[in-house]
Amino acid sequence: MYTYQPLPPVSKTGRTPPFTRILTLLPSTSPPSPSLSDSEPFHGTLTITNLESTQPYEALSYTWGTADPETYIWLDDLPLPIKPNLAAALHFLRPPPGQPPRRLWIDALCIDQSSLEERSRQVQYMRLVYKHCERVVAWIGLKQESEATEVAFEAGKVLSDVSRLVADLRKDAAAMDDGVVRDVVANALAGLPEGAVGNLQKLFDREYFHRTWVVQEIAVANVAVVKSEELEMSFFDLVSTLLFVFGTRPGGKIETNTSLDVWYLIFTRQSGAHSGHVRLTDIPGSLGPLIDLLEQMRAFKATDLRDKIYSVLGICDEGLQPILTRTHIARRSDRWLRGLTTAITGVQNFVNERNPDLSWGIPAALKPDYTRPVHEVYTDLAKFLISKMPMFLDVLSFVQHRTAPSPEDPYPSWVPKWFESKSVTVFRGGDFTAGICTPPLGDFLQSRIQRAFSSPIPGTLIMDGFHVGVVHRVSKVMNFGSDGHSKTEAVQRAWAELLPNMPFPGANRSRYITGEPLDVAFCKALSAHPMGAVIGHVMSDSIDGFHFSTSADQMNRQIATGIGDASVGAFLSGLAGEGEGMLSAESERARVMFRNAVGVYCYGRRAFLTREGHLGIGPPVMQEGDEVVVLFRGRMPYVLRRAQSHHVFLGDCYVRDDNIMCGRLTASVRHGRGGPPAVLYEIR
Repeated sequence: MYTYQPLPPVSKTGRTPPFTRILTLLPSTSPPSPSLSDSEPFHGTLTITNLESTQPYEALSYTWGTADPETYIWLDDLPLPIKPNLAAALHFLRPPPGQPPRRLWIDALCIDQSSLEERSRQVQYMRLVYKHCERVVAWIGLKQESEATEVAFEAGKVLSDVSRLVADLRKDAAAMDDGVVRDVVANALAGLPEGAVGNLQKLFDREYFHRTWVVQEIAVANVAVVKSEELEMSFFDLVSTLLFVFGTRPGGKIETNTSLDVWYLIFTRQSGAHSGHVRLTDIPGSLGPLIDLLEQMRAFKATDLRDKIYSVLGICDEGLQPILTRTHIARRSDRWLRGLTTAITGVQNFVNERNPDLSWGIPAALKPDYTRPVHEVYTDLAKFLISKMPMFLDVLSFVQHRTAPSPEDPYPSWVPKWFESKSVTVFRGGDFTAGICTPPLGDFLQSRIQRAFSSPIPGTLIMDGFHVGVVHRVSKVMNFGSDGHSKTEAVQRAWAELLPNMPFPGANRSRYITGEPLDVAFCKALSAHPMGAVIGHVMSDSIDGFHFSTSADQMNRQIATGIGDASVGAFLSGLAGEGEGMLSAESERARVMFRNAVGVYCYGRRAFLTREGHLGIGPPVMQEGDEVVVLFRGRMPYVLRRAQSHHVFLGDCYVRDDNIMCGRLTASVRHGRGGPPAVLYEIR
């Protein structure tokens, strides 16, 4: 069997170049056979090279697959087993007789996979490998008769041209008319062969588009092509057609777990055609904050669970500029600190460009290390995200327990398991500041820095906050379809489960603890007022799945509240006459906004009522007797479960009370102006 020659060691002083290996794939000696089973053996050589000075090469992006190796590649006349999908790719990449050899970088061959130390080292170079290659070849597998792969590729090429036309129309404000764009799209779809879009959808269902490492490989590429046997087209042209794939998928159950939006994000970044929902970043080469990418990529698969984190470090803010992200808020508001941060970052870049393996300035939680247990990797990342400036508890909103946390689980209950698929849509708490106010400096430093991880018991998070209430009733988990009728029925069921024997809408206009009518407060709780209605407004204004004519970020709270009030009012007013055509077009649109909001935030959650009278929506694992609390520096309230000597974290929640959600109660507690007493919570 082939034995790898070790890479040059990392120097303890001075600069160590980014060494890797390049495969030279030799041409076949006879015309290639159409049958893979008749393929002649593969031959090549592996050469250790410096990525910064090597000759042009291509980088292969593909999936390993789970099948055992069935054949070999002969390297220096010694065999190395390769898996079937790689063998198929090599069959169609190998030069024919008389052609020069092909220089390729392929992770399964160019990295000694048996060495954990080498894997950890090479992962740090992955961005360089795919950024500096001549082009990336995305091998998506053999042609499939069931999906008519040729038809799918042809449809992709036609629709990519239409996508460019739509993008040009959007750049011209005068031409940006909903009717014009819809006509262009409709004409393009009508001109395709029957079933072409369905075949294109099946193409995106392939395993390739759901593996975690390939995202970085494509995101950093200057040129990328997608390949299936002899078929080939621009990768970015192909993903531009997702605009149409999303828009034509059949209705039914709401999807909270999809990978395709990440690919469209890459397209918008590469093309500069940002949609209103894309969160921009100042970091060159980044797709956004680490926490956002981890959430967006929950649906992606990885053989090694540590790769769910390591695979995005080369395309996120924190991985590319860790010092900048440590002072993300202050550097925007303080000129002196901004200049200091820029200077420190310059020093970091200078050092790391001359010795990448030193990783100076990069926190330990962001350094790939395959020798560490998986649960420690995830726990340390959560600690880093909590402790970095401005030390908000945003990471806690990404905890999505599917079952109640168990003491036997090696993961602390407050650590997100990014390898589990998404079950609910995360609250976008930019409009909420439940636990955020300007505290006394001494109290801020003591409570946040000294206490958070000071417990001698591993995996313990110590946070201060205050008690809001005890859960009195919970609804069943709210699952429904994407149609408006299904959502309306879900709202009515939740009301009956929390407030039995009370009419809905409320004929007697019972009052909520905030003074609002009870049915209005209930609807606002289910739509996470006002942000849910804003998202509903954006969705109802959308021409397609990605273009938002109005961005939620552009709305202030006053406008958002007005939209939310109108949508709730229209929903309640039209409830009795649903489906009978009694509402005006404007009222119907407002009602659609509310149902969209319900679809965004209620799906997969439970509605709840506390003993103190608060209504809200929370995690699916919550139950009667759980506690609703506010933790200082957290944007949302949280649901905890009391154990014998500590609390268990269940997830975040929305409570229908602006005094709580806007941080006014927190300000009173922290500055001694009344409210519940501050409590120290030990969470495991």
